Amino acid sequence: MTDKFKNWWSGLSQRERWLVGVAGALALGVLVWGFARPAVAAFIDLESRHRAAIEREGRVKAKVQLLGRTPAKSVAAAVDAVAIDQYLAQSAGEIGLTLDRNEARGAGKATIAIAAAKAPVLVDWLASLEGQGFVVDQLTITPAADGTVGLTAELRKGGQ
Repeated sequence: MTDKFKNWWSGLSQRERWLVGVAGALALGVLVWGFARPAVAAFIDLESRHRAAIEREGRVKAKVQLLGRTPAKSVAAAVDAVAIDQYLAQSAGEIGLTLDRNEARGAGKATIAIAAAKAPVLVDWLASLEGQGFVVDQLTITPAADGTVGLTAELRKGGQ
């Protein structure tokens, strides 16, 4: 096999040898590019997915720690001086949410509705209320076409 190649190669002129050499180098470059490019793209994708998973893990750990903590003094118990509907309106207003419905339902209970809000903001607000000692008895979250969500919930002070 090598004898045939040597015979073929020696039969080529200097110009033909250069052309065959350049063609071989180009073919080798195309092959290397064809195999290396997908491999590099796969490693870059793996790295970005790994980085995203690490960030998600950190957020989940932080939320678990936040949920695991019990407040020293329940804010819900301190709301006795203020009506629950007023406290919820103030708490929602502080983070930019507007309560479309906010009705007190007896001592320490309220029904609220929010027409449109960003889901993460809404869920974080509800989680902070639960962390402050409020209990969500009923919750309905409805997605809207514009990427926001609507909420209807019944809340009560913890321990009631």
